[in-house]
Amino acid sequence: RVKQRERERVRETQRERPRGSPERTLPSRTFEIVILLTIFANCIALAVFLPMPEEDTNNTNSSLESLEYIFLIIFTLECFLKIVAYGFVFHEGAYLRNCWNILDFVIVFMGLFTFALDTINKIAGAPMEKGGGFDMKALRAFRVLRPLRLVSGVPSLQVVMNSILKAMLPLLHIALLVFLLVTIYAIMGLELFKCKMHKTCYYTGTNIYATAEGELPAPCAQAGNGRRCIINGSECRPGWEGPNNGITHFDNIGFAMLTVYQCITMEGWTAVLYWVNDAIGNEWPWVYFVPLILVGSFFVLNLVLGVLSGEFTKEREKARSRGEFQKLRERQQLDEDVHGYMEWITHAEVLDADREGLLPLTSGDSDTDSLYAGDVFIFSRLARRWNRFFRMKCLVYVKTRSFYWIVMILVFLNTLTIATEHHHQPERLTSLQDVASRVLLVLFFIEMCLKMYALGPRAYFMSLFNRFDFFVVLCGILEMIMLSAGAVTPLGFSVLRCIRLLRILKVTKYWTSLSNLVASLLNSVRSIASLLLLLFLFIVIFSLLGMQVFGGKFNFADHRPRRSNFDNFPQALISVFQILTGEDWDAIMYNGIMAYGGPVFPGILVAIYFIVLYVCGNYILLNVFLAIAVDNLAEAESLTSAQKEKAEEKLRKKLLRSKMPDKTDEERERIAKKLAEQRAKMEGIPTTAKLKIDEFESNVNEVKDPFPPADFPGDDEEEEPDIPISPRPRPMADLQLKEEAVPLPEASSFFIFGPQNKFRKLCYKIINATSFTNLILLFILLSSISLAAEDPIDPKSYRNQILAYADIVFTTVFTIEIVLKMTVYGAFMHKGSFCRNSFNILDLIVVGVSLLSMGMESSAISVVKILRVLRVLRPLRAINRAKGLKHVVQCVFVAIKTIGNIVLVTMLLNFMFACIGVQLFKGKFYSCTDPSKMTAEECQGQFYKHIENSLQDTVVAKREWINGDFNFDNVLNGMLTLFTVSTFEGWPKLLYRAIDSDEEDMGPVFNNRVDVSIFFIIYIILIAFFMMNIFVGFVIVTFQEQGEEEYKNCELDKNQRQCVQYALKARPLRCYIPKNPYQYRVWYIVTSCYFEYLMFFLIMLNTLCLGMQHCNQSDHVTKLSDTLNLIFTVLFTVEMILKLMAFKARGYFGDPWNVFDFIIVVGSVVDVILSEVDAALASSGGLYCLHGCAETNPMQAIAAAENASVSITFFRLFRVMRLVKLLNRSEGIRNLLWTFIKSFQALPHVALLIVMLFFIYAVIGMQIFGKIALVDGTQINRNNNFQTFPQAVLMLFRCATGEAWQEVMMASMYGKKCDPKSDFQPGEEYTCGSNFAVFYFLSFYCLCAFLILNLFVAVIMDNFDYLTRDWSLLGPHHLDEFKKIWAEYDPEATGRIKHLDVVTLLRRIQPPLGFGKFCPHRAACKRLVGMNMPLNSDGTVTFNATLFALVRTALKIKTEGNFEQANEELRAIIKQIWKRTSMKLLDQVIPPIGDDEVTVGKFYATFLLQDHFRKFMKRQEEYYGYRPTKKSASGPEIQAGLRTIEEEAAPEMHRAISGDLQNEEEMERAMEEAGEEHIFQRTHGLFGNRVDSFSTEPDNAQPPQVTSQRPLKFSESQPESPPNSASSAPTADLFPTTPTKSNTNNNAFADYDLEKNQRPKTLIYSLSVDTLPVIINNKKTLLHVSSSITFLSSFQALISSGLASWARDPSFVSVTKKEMADAMDIPIAEMEDMAQGILRERSSSITPVKKRRPIPVPPSLTLSHSAVTGFMFSSLKNVITSNW
Repeated sequence: RVKQRERERVRETQRERPRGSPERTLPSRTFEIVILLTIFANCIALAVFLPMPEEDTNNTNSSLESLEYIFLIIFTLECFLKIVAYGFVFHEGAYLRNCWNILDFVIVFMGLFTFALDTINKIAGAPMEKGGGFDMKALRAFRVLRPLRLVSGVPSLQVVMNSILKAMLPLLHIALLVFLLVTIYAIMGLELFKCKMHKTCYYTGTNIYATAEGELPAPCAQAGNGRRCIINGSECRPGWEGPNNGITHFDNIGFAMLTVYQCITMEGWTAVLYWVNDAIGNEWPWVYFVPLILVGSFFVLNLVLGVLSGEFTKEREKARSRGEFQKLRERQQLDEDVHGYMEWITHAEVLDADREGLLPLTSGDSDTDSLYAGDVFIFSRLARRWNRFFRMKCLVYVKTRSFYWIVMILVFLNTLTIATEHHHQPERLTSLQDVASRVLLVLFFIEMCLKMYALGPRAYFMSLFNRFDFFVVLCGILEMIMLSAGAVTPLGFSVLRCIRLLRILKVTKYWTSLSNLVASLLNSVRSIASLLLLLFLFIVIFSLLGMQVFGGKFNFADHRPRRSNFDNFPQALISVFQILTGEDWDAIMYNGIMAYGGPVFPGILVAIYFIVLYVCGNYILLNVFLAIAVDNLAEAESLTSAQKEKAEEKLRKKLLRSKMPDKTDEERERIAKKLAEQRAKMEGIPTTAKLKIDEFESNVNEVKDPFPPADFPGDDEEEEPDIPISPRPRPMADLQLKEEAVPLPEASSFFIFGPQNKFRKLCYKIINATSFTNLILLFILLSSISLAAEDPIDPKSYRNQILAYADIVFTTVFTIEIVLKMTVYGAFMHKGSFCRNSFNILDLIVVGVSLLSMGMESSAISVVKILRVLRVLRPLRAINRAKGLKHVVQCVFVAIKTIGNIVLVTMLLNFMFACIGVQLFKGKFYSCTDPSKMTAEECQGQFYKHIENSLQDTVVAKREWINGDFNFDNVLNGMLTLFTVSTFEGWPKLLYRAIDSDEEDMGPVFNNRVDVSIFFIIYIILIAFFMMNIFVGFVIVTFQEQGEEEYKNCELDKNQRQCVQYALKARPLRCYIPKNPYQYRVWYIVTSCYFEYLMFFLIMLNTLCLGMQHCNQSDHVTKLSDTLNLIFTVLFTVEMILKLMAFKARGYFGDPWNVFDFIIVVGSVVDVILSEVDAALASSGGLYCLHGCAETNPMQAIAAAENASVSITFFRLFRVMRLVKLLNRSEGIRNLLWTFIKSFQALPHVALLIVMLFFIYAVIGMQIFGKIALVDGTQINRNNNFQTFPQAVLMLFRCATGEAWQEVMMASMYGKKCDPKSDFQPGEEYTCGSNFAVFYFLSFYCLCAFLILNLFVAVIMDNFDYLTRDWSLLGPHHLDEFKKIWAEYDPEATGRIKHLDVVTLLRRIQPPLGFGKFCPHRAACKRLVGMNMPLNSDGTVTFNATLFALVRTALKIKTEGNFEQANEELRAIIKQIWKRTSMKLLDQVIPPIGDDEVTVGKFYATFLLQDHFRKFMKRQEEYYGYRPTKKSASGPEIQAGLRTIEEEAAPEMHRAISGDLQNEEEMERAMEEAGEEHIFQRTHGLFGNRVDSFSTEPDNAQPPQVTSQRPLKFSESQPESPPNSASSAPTADLFPTTPTKSNTNNNAFADYDLEKNQRPKTLIYSLSVDTLPVIINNKKTLLHVSSSITFLSSFQALISSGLASWARDPSFVSVTKKEMADAMDIPIAEMEDMAQGILRERSSSITPVKKRRPIPVPPSLTLSHSAVTGFMFSSLKNVITSNW
């Protein structure tokens, strides 16, 4: 029993225990801590382990091996304990139900398993490998994952982890897209470049590569357009393994994918491009690579960023709402209070300075005073007084601006002394700097003492800056003491001296936006700290793993040490960090592959490690940095604006106080409020006034309308431009698109032409003519082309002479233009004159420069050269003429203004780091070309230099003492060097240079001080990861704010705007359904989903077949792939023909995908024909040798074959393009593509700006650097130069992607060899290039990388916010589905469908847009009541109105309150934002007030009322057990009209127009069937023998929806002529047996679907408001109750139910009353009385309904009346009002 109790107790505790959190379960937190410490120790043990080549080992390693076993025992024990505590797997909260535990378990299990294996091997006496064999290594690799468990211990880590994990789903879509992209490109590369990379230049008769010095072997071509071997005695021959030891090539699908992926990461893509250029000529390979970079890198990879930042923001919001930030808030509040208190105290001190009384800060107290005796008392009193007096003076002084600025000047001087240090500085300067730094130190010390004295120590240390100051001064004093004692090397502490520079940040005190920025940076440091922790964990894990896999493996035959290796823990950390930054990660990967035996099967798998590391690190973790930055910046912005408002508020209050000193606080408050309201009103007025003016202007002086008018269905009277849907809704000014003609200024121009001068007026007319502007634009374009066409090498070439004449023409035209403009507007003397506009001044400068350079022809003067270069600015004149471009430029300028602060902070940090760098590395980057010599003195004479790849092994070379290109010899050099580091280019090289540095003016010592790598890593994290990302974030935030600027006061948010815009602009799609039965069958097949799946499968197969090709494949494979290609081509051709048959040409070519298909099929057919012809002619030497090829020489044959293969492979590409169709298949990818297209629509102006930038820089580059000779082995070579315009653009594109731009910059500096064709004087051979290169490349890189590419990112993030947005919110991307499904109901795209189809339509669309198929019918009706679209006279609703109503109800745009008022407000908003929305469309979408037309809302409200009524009747029946007979319920006269129907169809009449809501199950079933049969299947009814029993008009060709809901015809009500008698009118109106054309209400028809059982199932007929529905129910009951009337016994009932608008419509009320009276067969007056009576009784009695006795009324009426009242009260209110 005791045992049993024990068990129960254990069970109890287990039940009480929260699951999944071990810390609370095992004895205490200490256990967890012990385990964490063990993990930590384990990590240290792994890190200390030294991997050695060939599995060698040493004592440390052996002892570590034995330690492994101890760890293994501890972890096994932990695992065992947890399993005992939690149970193993079966119940909730068990051990293995937690992911971290699974990880643990696997690791422990692996350990035990390998241990067991080892033991078995020992016992069996099997030979043991050194190091424990493969198993032991695998175990060790697994053990590495241990540190991951630290994550579960740190909460802030979990926010970051969660946001990354949450982002996984959208990231998977992106990964899929990238994978498809890589596959498509790889297969294209396979087709184009297969086997091309295997020839290179060898010295004839040897296997030695022939290369220039410093160059790697590259492919060549024996004939054709590739590279020729120009080194003497070399030849081009096949048999080379390929670049990068045969890793980079396109010979089979695997290597091709690896190469493409490497290009997408933008690392080494130019090398691949240049190799391909060398192999097949440089005419067109760029066409393959440039789009790859644009799409792959700039777009797809920026998506990752968009997704992550969205997720991060969401996670942060969650964390905030959980109240983690609450504590922080409270602390801040406290700080603020303390701060306020301090201010108050100091204020008090200032006031008390000259008064008597004790200070709060002095220690004395009046009680203690009396204890002192006589003199002492007086003396201390005096001392205290003086003390107080001095402190007051000090305090006042310390608080003044002048003191602050004096300190600032000191800081500045301090900065100067540090910044003037440089290498080889004179002794005088050194001593001056020493003295200065000491003096400054003393001054700073005095400042600190003053402040401490004035504020008192406690108050002093409250401020962060003061603490910081204290620390700096302390360090300085310490440094001085140490130096004078000579105890320490000058190195360590001179760095501390640099920390003083941080004092510059004091400026922020008076610079609000800057201080906010700093605040936001400090803010994000918290989230970034957790991210850094995660990053560190990540790096540790991967470096430990790298040590296990690659440790000691990087030893290669050439005996060159590889610097980035994994041989020990610090080095492994650096290598992993280098891969994270993405610089030269591919080189490390190649080394890893080569270490495992090169590009053959097992070795190539190593690439997986690097790719995973790169993807996780670079794309995910580093983008989270950016996400955090963007998030915090947005907050900083709002902070600044909030502060501004606060300041204004304070000012106002001050003013009020000064005005009304005598009034009470409350009164002041009241007045302040009034003032505020008035101000708000005042501010409100101008906007509406502006609006009026805008509307007015939009009709006046329309000069141009750049958009073609859109096709509005039935909207001819108002053309409206199709404003492109762009994420950056263009500002109003842009949308009106007026070129406002500037009026003539009043003053006279040139003092000659007065305002009324005829000549001047003529000029005015000319320059404002559209043709004139266009002509000038054309000339700008032509002159730009002529600039690009110049030959930079030889200025006297024929081409340049012709272009010189053209230049004269252009200059004259531009001069004439400017003279005309000046004549019209005057030069600059008065307002509105020509030179008062900055863009005009730009024009003037450009033209002036052209004139000058024409005047001074001799090209020798360098000034003229510069002037010629300045002509490049001509394209900028286009900005003044293109409106959209102007907007983008303005946006960029705004961005630059706001970025200013960040640039300052970054520059400051950069400067600081540069100063530290100078202290650490000045003069230490020198080296001798002979590595054995260490100083400049030794580095003299000559030495034997080993040369790779040449016929003789060594050559005699001169020793030279050279400095590194990038060094820290002075602060400017240091800043340049650090800038290149922050762009990640070439930093590993620099890092290793720094690690090897030793003393000043000494050569490098290998791995001398690894600890300096910390300097670079901190710099990279702080500047490159953090500041640069904040930079990017700032551009993005600014860009988004610019976009939102004009909608500042708009009530709709961005998503609502986009959806509304879509709803207003959308047009229905045409859905072609053939009439011909045979064609219909084809159409039916083609549109079925199975056909789609089949095509999908074929495309996949086709991909596989294309991917199986490889280099040097056997003839069988070639034959097989050709045959398969033929088969696929035939199949796809058949698909095309079928589709053409189904859709006819017009329908087929309407869909862009089909056009794409068509082109591909045609291309494929051409390809097949070409290859067949080629094969047939092979006997006579192939396709290109029709006329006797026998006597051609073999070289020509090779060349011909090369060329032929190019043109044939071009058609081969069509096979590959089929893969693009895969993108159309997946929903997620379709959404991504959709957004792509959207982004591209938003980008044209940005793109135009980029094109302009590239153009200008390319032309400048040609002019300045075009003459540099092309030397192989340097950066300016055959593939990379400025000699032609296309080359220059490609070169710039390369720099923009950051491929070694800093080396290109160095190669363009002054002193380079000149091109032999250029015109240099003798002795000037090495004078080409220019030091302008630094400015040129820096400015280009900054503009490109930071501004322009960030605009890309901004546009993408703008568009992709939906990816991470809550999917349950409606977004514009959901609305396409509506168009598609609408088309099935409205194939002719008339824009109207029957309103009853709306229900089925919306149930087929999934939420958030539609109702979804599980939505109950009643809920659907309720939503429709809310949507309330206007109904047309024929019972249809329009496309735009329905879509708009959907959007409006889904996003809750103005749905609260009085709906008429809401409608008016919404109309106003739409008119304001989309000025050109036609009134007709607007009336369709939101009917104006006063339209008493029928709406869907009223209609479905009727349904719901009837339903409630019927249910009520049912309840009454159940209660009374009484059913009215047919006779008592309705008069005989109604039966007269119904007889025909009853006879024919009564047994099957289940449902009536009301969509009888009791039969919901039936409805659901019908819907299910409808869902299962594809919608098109139901169209067979169209061709079947269908009978319309009443209406003889043919029905619209429309797929009959679920037959129980046929479309209703709906006629307009005619309240003027209510039916005159109960007996005749309703009958005639409801069921006309013969349709007469004159009757307006003859729309009723019953629809029998005779397909099924040949028996009609449903009867549907129409109603108009004056004849409300008749409800027919299986011959048993025939109630004629008019639904709206049941509750209309009194006007109040209506009003109280929120239907006031209808209650006020007298015709509506009268008709309904009449109908009701008719239904009950009593006069109206009597009915009213009875209803009143019932009401009175109901109000007086409180008894429950069931107990109430019916009032005595005629038997036939009992039911009706109780029904009326019960119904009225129980149901009405909750039906209607809830939906309104």
